[in-house]
Amino acid sequence: MENLRYLVCLLVICVAPALAQNADGVPDEVLASEEIAEKEAIAEDSDGSLDDATSSIDIDKIIKGVGFSADLRLAYVGADVDFGSGPDLRDNKLLARWRLRSEIGVTPYMRVVGRLAGICSTEECAPNFVLEDSIPTPNGMDDGDITIDEAYVHWYRAKRFDIAVGRMQTKFVARGGVFAKSLDRNDSHNTNVNWTDGLHATVRARNGWTPHLILQHNSSDGPTNVRRVPLDFDDSGARVSYFVGIENLERTPHFLQRGIDLTVLPKSLLKDGDLSGRREDYYTIVARTANRWPERNEGIRLRVAVEVGYAPNTQTKSSEGIPGEGDVDGLAWNAAVSLMDFKPDHSIGINYGRTGAGWLISPQYRNNETLAEIRYQWRRSNGLALDLRVRWRQEIEELVLSDGRREEVDFFVRFTRGWTLH
Repeated sequence: MENLRYLVCLLVICVAPALAQNADGVPDEVLASEEIAEKEAIAEDSDGSLDDATSSIDIDKIIKGVGFSADLRLAYVGADVDFGSGPDLRDNKLLARWRLRSEIGVTPYMRVVGRLAGICSTEECAPNFVLEDSIPTPNGMDDGDITIDEAYVHWYRAKRFDIAVGRMQTKFVARGGVFAKSLDRNDSHNTNVNWTDGLHATVRARNGWTPHLILQHNSSDGPTNVRRVPLDFDDSGARVSYFVGIENLERTPHFLQRGIDLTVLPKSLLKDGDLSGRREDYYTIVARTANRWPERNEGIRLRVAVEVGYAPNTQTKSSEGIPGEGDVDGLAWNAAVSLMDFKPDHSIGINYGRTGAGWLISPQYRNNETLAEIRYQWRRSNGLALDLRVRWRQEIEELVLSDGRREEVDFFVRFTRGWTLH
């Protein structure tokens, strides 16, 4: 663990200033214009819809005074689950997620942001306002819950640096065209509501590379974003987790995105699957890339994105009910291919992923599972989209006490609409 902490310190203290020195002495106006150009370079191919690939500190423009925005996402979802033994599960429901956001530009270099988010479904829609320091379900808030999922102060200087403190949204996704998928961090994806409590800092370089540091607070009751069993945060040493990454979103002849990041969750892995057993550090490394051919922003084009992750220290096979000795597989990867604008505003893509039983931090890929997905998207703008998805998932390792591997087929029809009210 000490070696990992030294690595975090080296990345933050040494690498970030070295990258940032290219920005010293450059007027904010020049840096801001470069940021606009960078955003325009991928605007036609921005991933998912609404803010599916956007963190809280990613701002399109500086707000003077008070600004408001809102969004609504409606989804009809269904699933057919075959557990291998016992009765199958069939379920479908209508979901709605709404969010109201306000921000105040206190100074040219500081803003205060807050957002109210709620979920409603055909199973539960009675409003229940709650303020939690952990999420009550594996994916986020319960149906019917209303909560504050953003409440932070943000200091920034154009493309020089950002520091946000409070409750925020953090996302590091593979930019797969119609997909915005992640092996490690994607708060509030789909219709979920979850968040990150802590600090998010960046120091931006003129060569396109941006290092990130996230210090996240974890409650003893559980995390605020997706962390899968047997991760547990009851130990006092698990109160703070670390994320260090570096990413480049500038378009080159070969790439739209390049990035690598490290996640460290101290004292959070129940090695033997229970509180009476060993408790160890859990850490992962993820690399991701994305490209498109041809390089134009309009017309038919192909988008390809790949993510690969590895967790060196995982739980034992016996704790997961998997036959054999030793630890479970810590390798995870996924690839997405999208055909963008095969007709104007219409795109389609396929995604395949494989996550070992030891990969415990992806919000969109369950551990010990393979996944195949096809998705169609009509997107009139970044705030108006219709998505249709069909997905197949299957367990990789059959569990000892089961008569077969769990298999699931699910789908959704999803409508997204966003409004800017300032």
